Amino acid sequence: MRFKPSETLGHLFASKAKPATNAGDDKDSKPEASPASEVSTEEPPVVLNTQSLLELEQTQITLSEQSRTIMRLGHALQACGASAYRIKISMARLATALGADEHNVQVTFGEISSTVYLPPYSRTAVLEQRAFGTNAAKLDRLRNFVQNLKPGTTIAAANAAMDRIDSYPLEYGKLVNALASGIACACFCFLNRGGLVECLLAGLAAGLGQFLRKLMMTRKFNHFAVWLVAGFAGATFYIIFATLLELILHQCMSTGDLSALPIWLRGDSIGLRSGIVSAVLFLVPGFPLITSMLDLVRMDLSAGIPRFVYTLMLVVSAGVAVWLVSVVFDWAVDPPAQPPIHGVWLFVVRAICSFIASTGFAMLFNCTWRLSIYAGLICGVVNPLRFLAVDNGVTWQLAVGLEALAIGLLADVISRAANFRYSRVSLSVPAAVLMVPGVPLYAALTHLNDGDYSQAFISLTEVSVVILAIGIGLASARMLTDRNWLQDRVLKGNHPVLNPDTRSDYSMR
Repeated sequence: MRFKPSETLGHLFASKAKPATNAGDDKDSKPEASPASEVSTEEPPVVLNTQSLLELEQTQITLSEQSRTIMRLGHALQACGASAYRIKISMARLATALGADEHNVQVTFGEISSTVYLPPYSRTAVLEQRAFGTNAAKLDRLRNFVQNLKPGTTIAAANAAMDRIDSYPLEYGKLVNALASGIACACFCFLNRGGLVECLLAGLAAGLGQFLRKLMMTRKFNHFAVWLVAGFAGATFYIIFATLLELILHQCMSTGDLSALPIWLRGDSIGLRSGIVSAVLFLVPGFPLITSMLDLVRMDLSAGIPRFVYTLMLVVSAGVAVWLVSVVFDWAVDPPAQPPIHGVWLFVVRAICSFIASTGFAMLFNCTWRLSIYAGLICGVVNPLRFLAVDNGVTWQLAVGLEALAIGLLADVISRAANFRYSRVSLSVPAAVLMVPGVPLYAALTHLNDGDYSQAFISLTEVSVVILAIGIGLASARMLTDRNWLQDRVLKGNHPVLNPDTRSDYSMR
């Protein structure tokens, strides 16, 4: 929308004519008569309309406050780990509710550029984001705030609502967060064919590593340094615990007694070594990884590509840590070839571990406890079926894609049943993060650093295809349940109050 200065400010001025006079040297002299056709060309004086000027000044103040409030919402969503599309549509709907004439926004992984129009002015603000993380509970509260916006919302009311959202503390403290991480990684270890003792050791090491990571994150350390140190700590703790336990067992039991123990207690032929990678799986950046794939599917490349690079660098940081520890201690990183138990019990334990692990990872993403339970139930139902399909000959990539599709559809069903109190992303990401091939990924990086390029290339290719299958499955579920993902639509036109016909497509879920 364009405004010309003459069109905008012309009403501020009024004209008032003055008679023309000819000045002479003698003040008593009479002016000469002018021809009848001569017209005065003197400029008229300017009379300023003070009331209109005050109105324009108030418009500028309102525009400035609107811009700050809209940018505040976008900044909060970006800090919670929201996708670019969610940030754009949320800011557009808040701009509409506040009465802005037009709003344009560009979202990247670390910046937001927002332009708000309020005739005859416009204001552009650019904000850089330096705090990267995941806060699913706050993300859902902000989503509910946007979902209930009404046109005519005042700036004060919008800021008061966001102040109330900011006042909520984190759902879990450092100790609970570390405990959830340890239990989740212990169950993840079983899903990666680890035995009972390996699961316990991996859980203990992961809990300590997560506690250290949380301490460093609260002090705003560089993220890549945090992942490197936490990965080194988790892997080292696991080796220390496993070595001490093996020494104690050899001191207390004979070789024959040890060999008589079931494999899920004594480990495989090389001992309790396969759980080292599971001890650092709390470092898998599942939320930003899946969000980056959703950004790429929606063609938000300026946000999706940097976010994917960010997650890749985090994975490499943790992988380097695992490699250093494995080289120093000469420790194996590949998982066992077979699970420790078989038959019906394997399916049952996989279901239980999937539920617990997904619930634990949801707590790491700061989901509310109720939402964490729902995410765990989705994973507990679907994930064992994926293992069963792979065991019966279905390719790993196809099974993962189908599971991701099922997770997305179930997340939409639960979100609708809960009257959209929970977003689909908060339900689907914790359930889908267990499909991220963390063990093969870290093992591939270790093989790469060891110079075993053929094995590393095979593993990395397989991991890449699996991650791609996760993104395709979740994106397909979104397109099946949300027309705004299937078609490019005007963000402002989707406001459910301005356009009642779009209420069924209202996608803030």
